[in-house]
Amino acid sequence: MLQNLYEEAKKNLNSKCVVGKWADSLEESDRNAFDMSLKDNEFSSRALFDLYQSAGATFSLTSLKEHRNGNCICL
Repeated sequence: MLQNLYEEAKKNLNSKCVVGKWADSLEESDRNAFDMSLKDNEFSSRALFDLYQSAGATFSLTSLKEHRNGNCICL
């Protein structure tokens, strides 16, 4: 049982969270803007969430906060 759980968890190490996957789907210029915006401390996570939703993002505010703080599975 533990072996199976370990193998499944190991597969996910190379995965990305829903925010990372969405970011990967962006065109290069939009991806650059996304990366810069994450680092911009003048914007709250809520303000960025609203901005990204208007651009078509479907992830949650919590997912964005986890991604922005480095607490997700993205490497």
